[in-house]
Amino acid sequence: MSFMTRIGLAFVGLTAMTGVAQAQAPIEINVGHVLSERSFYHVAGLKFKELMEARSNGRVKVNVQCCGALGNEGRIIQSIRTGVIDAGFNGLGSLESTIAEYRVLSLPHLFDNRPQAEKILRGKVGEDLLKLVEPHGMIGLGFGAIFERHIATRDRAINTPADLKNLKIRVLQTPGWVQAYIAVGAQPTPMAYGEVFLAMQNGVVDALEVSSDAMVADKFIEVTKHYALTRFHQSTTMFVYSQAKFNALPADIQAMVRAVTPEAIAAGLDFHNKFGDEALAAVRAKGIAVTEPAIGPFREASRPSWDIILKDAGPNGRALADQIEAARKAAN
Repeated sequence: MSFMTRIGLAFVGLTAMTGVAQAQAPIEINVGHVLSERSFYHVAGLKFKELMEARSNGRVKVNVQCCGALGNEGRIIQSIRTGVIDAGFNGLGSLESTIAEYRVLSLPHLFDNRPQAEKILRGKVGEDLLKLVEPHGMIGLGFGAIFERHIATRDRAINTPADLKNLKIRVLQTPGWVQAYIAVGAQPTPMAYGEVFLAMQNGVVDALEVSSDAMVADKFIEVTKHYALTRFHQSTTMFVYSQAKFNALPADIQAMVRAVTPEAIAAGLDFHNKFGDEALAAVRAKGIAVTEPAIGPFREASRPSWDIILKDAGPNGRALADQIEAARKAAN
């Protein structure tokens, strides 16, 4: 065998080995979210990672990045739509600017409580809502935790809608939430979540709407004295996947993603619901005055915002609101 022949065979062998190595490289799935490691998002993300890596026998590697490492929710959604990242857990408020119909979920007191919201969103209504992301380069794989939002204040107790008069309150950066709090006489102040703690600490805002788990996980118990369980919003979340990235996956991996997602969400929900109860107990233990005002007057006071919010909720917004209202009444 000549020297050149041996070189040629060695090159062929090296090329073949490189091809095998490339073929065996795991499929990487990057999942992003903005919350802390003590959150539904992260627990569900880690369960998704565990299940995907185990069931694919190492063919898939999942990277879960928390705490806004991949940007704020708007940035994450844009990255998912363009295929820069694969998937993420996001609040539907952050999708309102892309999908007008999701403004319906900004209606105050749309649901009576978290269990009712979970039941409705995991039924026919939820299936219809999930499909709305498809024309925008995403796949809605499932609804996640419902964050029941209450009002935490620096100094003022909230017992009736009149107590909200001129209260400077941080709200989500969505028009629907702003209109909801304008209707009850407050001064809603949209602000990036990462800025809220210092804003409360320094008196830039007087209050924020926040779930009990975030009160503890993000240390708002250090800067508040009152916590009123007003159930103003049942803030909804969704696990979305990039259509481009999903369509590029082998068919069996696509099926696997769909199969493990409900299990991952269930694990996250179990943590979220337990942590929410524990967090509320921790809020009380901190000495914060927790009140449970009658919800009826708040619902009545905020109702005028519905027409304003629905006016910009797309051609099907009012029909969706009616569908949810019917489901709410049927659930009672």
